[in-house]
Amino acid sequence: MASTFGSLEIAKSGMMTYNQAIQTTAHNIANVETEGYSKQTASIQSMVGNKSALLVQGFGVTVTDIYRTRNEYYDSKYQSTQSSYSKYDTERYYLYSIQDFICGDVTNEDGSNATDAFDNFCDVLSNLVGNPDNDTTRTQAVTTAQTFTEYLNDIAQKLQELQAEANVEIKTTVDQVNSYASKIVSLNRQINTIESYGNTANDLRDARSLLIDELSQFVGVETVEKEAADGVGETQYCVYINGHLLVDTYNSNEIVLTQKETFSNINDVEGCYDVMWSDGSRFSSYSAGLGGKLQALFEMRDGNNGSILQGGITGYDKSTKILTVENANCNDLLTLNIPAFDGEININNRLYRYKTFTANVDADGNYTYEFELQDPNEELLDIAVEKGYTAYVGNSVGAKGIPYYMAQLNEFARTYAQEFNRIHKEGLDLNDEAGLDFFNATIPGTGQNYIFKESVDGIDASFTSLVGDPDSDGNYTGSYYYMTALNIGVTKEIMDDPNKIACKATGENGANVGNDNGENVLRLTKLKDDGNMFVHGEPDTFLQSLTSSLGVNAGKAETLSLSQKNLLYAIDTNRKSVSGVDEDEEGQDLITFQSMLQNQYKVLSVMNELLDKLINQMI
Repeated sequence: MASTFGSLEIAKSGMMTYNQAIQTTAHNIANVETEGYSKQTASIQSMVGNKSALLVQGFGVTVTDIYRTRNEYYDSKYQSTQSSYSKYDTERYYLYSIQDFICGDVTNEDGSNATDAFDNFCDVLSNLVGNPDNDTTRTQAVTTAQTFTEYLNDIAQKLQELQAEANVEIKTTVDQVNSYASKIVSLNRQINTIESYGNTANDLRDARSLLIDELSQFVGVETVEKEAADGVGETQYCVYINGHLLVDTYNSNEIVLTQKETFSNINDVEGCYDVMWSDGSRFSSYSAGLGGKLQALFEMRDGNNGSILQGGITGYDKSTKILTVENANCNDLLTLNIPAFDGEININNRLYRYKTFTANVDADGNYTYEFELQDPNEELLDIAVEKGYTAYVGNSVGAKGIPYYMAQLNEFARTYAQEFNRIHKEGLDLNDEAGLDFFNATIPGTGQNYIFKESVDGIDASFTSLVGDPDSDGNYTGSYYYMTALNIGVTKEIMDDPNKIACKATGENGANVGNDNGENVLRLTKLKDDGNMFVHGEPDTFLQSLTSSLGVNAGKAETLSLSQKNLLYAIDTNRKSVSGVDEDEEGQDLITFQSMLQNQYKVLSVMNELLDKLINQMI
């Protein structure tokens, strides 16, 4: 038989249940504008009581749980799309910056971009044909040449500054990732502390989910939550980056930054950051699975389109610590961009640092490279020689980043300068003296120019990576390897005296052919239309192809960025339709629960009257 006061208990349970439902709804309404907040819902169930032969007596109603309305599929899609969007948006910024440097306006009035400055020099130079004695035209030719080389210098310098900016951003991004990992660990502790007593830490879980959303901007993330076995113990929560643990519940595996003492490319800035996991594991900086802003930063800072020097190891001299590499994939110093000193060699996944290197060129133009190693592991190198391992100089990064575009500018500067100088030295100047190198490079520390050496057939001879001492006349003999877009310029002697422009052609054995009719300068002007100078064709075409390719890559990054942004918005809209708080819906629930609560008051009122009759009026 039901208890006399059973209905009072039922009404009490209803009052407590719907009061809690109202509080939950009020909490939702209060957090309508809270970023990352998920709608909370009270789970209401009937309470089953005593059972007799005839019926089961109910005990009323209760709230068994207050749960977050959350869709894990939308969370995962949002985070992966956020990572992709951030990657492409970062690439877009850097590629458009490179495009601005190469294709944008210069600070002088002689050209609006590299192609214009080059064309302007060629046009002025052509004015010397048939008019080689004109002092004004000679001066203009030298000035426009200087303008063009300074333009290349300026582009290269700005690219280095952009690389340094990317390097600083890598540090900032890594620091942010570590900060998020620390915050997630802290929230894991708070969540497990609360939920170990049977409660649900919904707001803290929302805060943790928001941190994961924000973390996905910087790297691609995956999360795994494992409930304790049999419900006893604490929940395990793990965060992975590229398959490697960043957070394991109460422990964070931080990313450690170190400044490299080596270089990967000839024009790299100093102090580039390298990263590794704090547990000593290797961090895959260039993995496609890294994702987010960090992947884009590494690709833009180090991307060389996979162009590195590699060749077979054929010898190692323990006394000199010289490693010999032959059958290399680069037998053209005009495209050689390995560091002159403090470079890296990867042999069987082990890094070695070299101090300097020497390139020996045989009669067929084949190169043999000798690297002076620092702190080598001689036992492993003996094995490398015995088994003929392949040596890789620098990091192969498939993306077209700053080093790639720097290498393209270097190739243009070296190739055009070498061909121009070769013809210029075959002519005579106004004083009937042999022509000098017209284009040159500045020697670090001295400010002097080189005298570029060539073999008889025009192929540059062997060279060492470091500039040697001057000869008895105080001249430095060098290789075109030393010339880059950063230091190319017009030879100082020609700058000081435009009469040294070698316009006059010579006869056999360098004999003076008579009047200075500008035949040699005519040969120089034809270089602009030399379709065999580059793989892409003539010099103008090379520059146009470079700017066109850059524009395509920048436009592609912008398109992908916009596409991912739109997709991100669509996913977020769908996610909010599930987990977001709708004010109208919550207002309707509030009225419903208020009505249900009032009904419980009516039950109490009726039971009060019945009990009053039963107790007070039947005595």
